[in-house]
Amino acid sequence: MTATTPQNPTAKKVYFVSLGCPKNQVDTEIMLGVVRQQGHQLVDTAEEADTLVVNTCGFIEEAKQESVETILELAQAKAAGQGKRLVVAGCLSQRYPDELAKEMPEVDNFLGSADMLGLAQVLSGGAQRMGVTPLSRRAYLYDHNTPRQVSGRTHSAYVKIAEGCDRPCAFCIIPKLRGPQRSRSIASIAAEAEALVASGARELCLIAQDLTTYGSDLDDRPDLERLLDRLCQVPELRWIRLHYAFPTTVTDGLIRQIASEPKIATYIDVPLQHIDSEVLKRMRRGYTEKVVRGMVERLRAQSKYIYLRTTMLVGHPGESEAAFQRLYDFIEEGHVDHLGVFPWSREDGTPSALLPGRVDPELAEERRLALMELQEELRLARQEALIGEEIEVLVEGVSDESEFLLDGRHEGQAPGIDGKVILTDGSAEPGSFVRARVTQAEAVDLVASLEL
Repeated sequence: MTATTPQNPTAKKVYFVSLGCPKNQVDTEIMLGVVRQQGHQLVDTAEEADTLVVNTCGFIEEAKQESVETILELAQAKAAGQGKRLVVAGCLSQRYPDELAKEMPEVDNFLGSADMLGLAQVLSGGAQRMGVTPLSRRAYLYDHNTPRQVSGRTHSAYVKIAEGCDRPCAFCIIPKLRGPQRSRSIASIAAEAEALVASGARELCLIAQDLTTYGSDLDDRPDLERLLDRLCQVPELRWIRLHYAFPTTVTDGLIRQIASEPKIATYIDVPLQHIDSEVLKRMRRGYTEKVVRGMVERLRAQSKYIYLRTTMLVGHPGESEAAFQRLYDFIEEGHVDHLGVFPWSREDGTPSALLPGRVDPELAEERRLALMELQEELRLARQEALIGEEIEVLVEGVSDESEFLLDGRHEGQAPGIDGKVILTDGSAEPGSFVRARVTQAEAVDLVASLEL
């Protein structure tokens, strides 16, 4: 992270660690913007900082454990220095404010999942230790005027179009971590998009807990299709990518937009969670196998191929061997391009935590591995079918593999999760779009030559 020049005589040196999902990354970037706006300095190591900030995740057990370990690591860095402050922000402190405050006396300040702007008061020295505010319909929601500093490469950026969630999914703690759904106006989102593009962004990844209920809480009830129509008018914007749609609200109109509008990437992330109707009922997802298959059929009926990313949850209470086999068979049919699989995590405060029919954790892990191994075989075959094809690639920069190679992504690859295209035989600027011919394929990455 590039350090900033302090502009006030009491400037702090601030070090950040951001954990969790892209929504959390946007929250961290808002706190980075607060640091910059207040004239403080961002530094690259904990050792040179006087203020240590970790933006935590509290979604599932594994994420909670990572957050706790990171807090303890920064606490050690704090203890090794003089006068350092440790700030814990985000979903973990929103979920367990009193417990963390009691068990971690080394933490100086706590901020919740909607308290990013509270960092300004922390840095000024005027904040109380507990700065976690309750979540409600009136909870904080950033807009285009909020200070934000995009981290990493500026040619691709996330735009959070809504916060929170109103769905009753039995396994999910997100509504208690993020609050009820709160949508931004189309005008605010468009203004932020235009500013990001003016700063060099060529790809915008739209994120929300549920993109497809965007606007349902606003008086004028705009919807995702109207928002996309507006964003497609932004000059110099090349790709708009959609992250987290709900199966029952992926409309025919949205699918047609994805297939026909050049600026909308032919890609959609729809967390399906399962295929077995009885398991879906226990999960309180509000749909059946028939609905899932109908959505997939509508995607595949388009003239353009639409890449489908999804996540599946195995080991949910009540998932029988037959139910898992239905899920396995569905994946084996090859409908999914990118797949994440997670074992069920018992989360206090969720309806699933009270259900009978628990699945042994070791069996759940076996099921996860079986799905991922199957998907790897299917994906390798799909990747190998691209050898010899010419594809458009967004150049990311110098490759991690070698300074003589470039990393990029094609339209069906989202940043950080879907693999990459390694470019050979040429040069190009980060953020540019190039044509390349696929020469090699692995299950995750492609190799392509710029010499056509």
